[in-house]
Amino acid sequence: MNILIVEDNKFEMNNIVRTIEAISGKFQVYKAYTGKECFQILDKVDIDVFVLDIQLPDMSGLQIAERIRKISKYELTYMIFITTHIQFQLDAFKRLHCYDFLEKPYKKEELTEIITRLWKGISTQRKQIEESRESVIFSMRDLTLKIYMDEILFIESHGRHCIVHTKVRDHFIKNTTISKILESLPPKDFMQTHKSYIVSLSNIHKVEKQEKNSWTVYFRGTASIAYVSNRHKEKFSEKIVERGK
Repeated sequence: MNILIVEDNKFEMNNIVRTIEAISGKFQVYKAYTGKECFQILDKVDIDVFVLDIQLPDMSGLQIAERIRKISKYELTYMIFITTHIQFQLDAFKRLHCYDFLEKPYKKEELTEIITRLWKGISTQRKQIEESRESVIFSMRDLTLKIYMDEILFIESHGRHCIVHTKVRDHFIKNTTISKILESLPPKDFMQTHKSYIVSLSNIHKVEKQEKNSWTVYFRGTASIAYVSNRHKEKFSEKIVERGK
């Protein structure tokens, strides 16, 4: 669980960090002393819980929360406010959908109870999501490989073998073919675009089109590319239009 603390007082920051890290070593805690530092961290890391002080040197915790809520993936992310200014409590709850509010001075047990409760809730949600994710199983002589479909970027044929390119790593699948793999994938999400390629339609970043040559397909988070051959261009274009890309 990734937790971002925004607090300009170093003594208070250290107390919050120690309290949270004492709950579990599984937490990744990020520290920001200003609003600017907060958004620099958000450019690089996905956050599960925000712990925000109200008074900061460059902008208030309420202003930070308002900007965070405008980021679509953080519309409902848990926020905890810590402050001496209790008059902001109603605004935090009603307008910014704050999860909880601690008034300074507070007991560390109060923060411990809140973080523990959130950790249990987030862990349960993630387990449910994990159990509902679709996957494809590749059985080879020496191992059985399970790959989640939403992680697959594209599949590439190499003679009698295939490479499954995913968001995490590439998997070399022995003694199989593109057509055999295609049979195990949902047609609404995957399409063969070339004799040597199957692409995940949901993970396409952009398509570079050329009139006479094969089109080049780019994916988020990787330099690896796939191709769309001339015979597949029309059907591929229809699929892209259907998905609103």
